[in-house]
Amino acid sequence: MTTPQTQPETAPNPPPQPEKTKLLDRMIFETRWVLYPMNAGLMVALTIYLLKFLYQVFILLGHAPALITSTSAEHDHELLVIIVSLLDQAMICSLLIMTIVGGHQIYVRRFQEQLSNQGPYWLRRVDTIVLKVKLGLAFTGVSSVVILKDCISSAVVPTQVWVTHVVIHAVFLGTTLVTAIVWRIMHPHDSQDKSAK
Repeated sequence: MTTPQTQPETAPNPPPQPEKTKLLDRMIFETRWVLYPMNAGLMVALTIYLLKFLYQVFILLGHAPALITSTSAEHDHELLVIIVSLLDQAMICSLLIMTIVGGHQIYVRRFQEQLSNQGPYWLRRVDTIVLKVKLGLAFTGVSSVVILKDCISSAVVPTQVWVTHVVIHAVFLGTTLVTAIVWRIMHPHDSQDKSAK
């Protein structure tokens, strides 16, 4: 005597959504394209920073013979100030690029596989927390350069300003560390894979 085979239970189909709900969902989904003009504005700011950087490099080249041949401490200090200023601008440009590229990859749409392979490695594995850690490290680097500029400045920096810069640097460093720890807790397997490699 054979027992009748029971058919597996199938989940009931969800009720169809009304057309108004579908339209509203589509409109909310398409709001991500608002980031395009915002990224375009950041690209304009990046271009301005690049032009300012190149202008300062041009000025540095004009004073290069005097700075190279001089043995006075004043000229050495002037060269150090210029280099730190260029470093500050370069780190801000890196921060802008990271925000533009990473934000587009996460919130707008992923780049084509060919472009993604040509880009940096972190862009292929980027998520919201990874981007926050990268930006936090960039902010920490910029704030450290600001503190360095305070230390080598020829003018006397008020104590309140110097302490404020140090506190801001500590806040950036602390929040970045907490975000990295949260990412490590949420992705333990990725950490094990990297250590195995």
